[in-house]
Amino acid sequence: MINSDAKLVEKAKMGDDRAFGKLVRQYQNKVLYLAYDLIGNYVDAQDVAQNVFMRAFKSLSMFQEKSSFSTWLYRITTNAAIDFQRSRKRKHAISLNQPTSDKNGDRDLIDFLETKDMPFDKRIENLDMKDLIEETAKQLPPQQRAAFILKFFHDKKTDEIAEILDCDPVTVRGHILRATTKLRDQLKEEK
Repeated sequence: MINSDAKLVEKAKMGDDRAFGKLVRQYQNKVLYLAYDLIGNYVDAQDVAQNVFMRAFKSLSMFQEKSSFSTWLYRITTNAAIDFQRSRKRKHAISLNQPTSDKNGDRDLIDFLETKDMPFDKRIENLDMKDLIEETAKQLPPQQRAAFILKFFHDKKTDEIAEILDCDPVTVRGHILRATTKLRDQLKEEK
């Protein structure tokens, strides 16, 4: 996939809009899900995802290919989501009654908690735990939340997270440790 990404990026840099369109189609769900995981609202995540691809298109000529296209795109997505959260906090436009997802965009962020082989009562218990983890993760500082979500929901390795967040791998491990500790403490309180 990385080789095909490189070829598509090369063509897109030369003005081939179809090549960029292929990149968009290839990554649109990943970008949307990451934005949703970071923001917690599907409609806002759609707006952020759209802005991510606009930013990527405008700055594609500056992409130096020191990292993979997906890492670069994840960095843009993470920064856009964090910027969105900061601007929302500044505007004091956070609604306490806003649902975390809508009917059409509902997505289980931690599918690994749910298996079809599990008894129904255990699945319900896991769904409750999923909701609790989602709510608790929303309270994490943006960098910790981003590192935690990239690690556990998007299966990214520490070095790639460091590239995405533009920080040192040691800092990433610290973010993940602090986020995990906070989540564990909160979950213990809820039991």
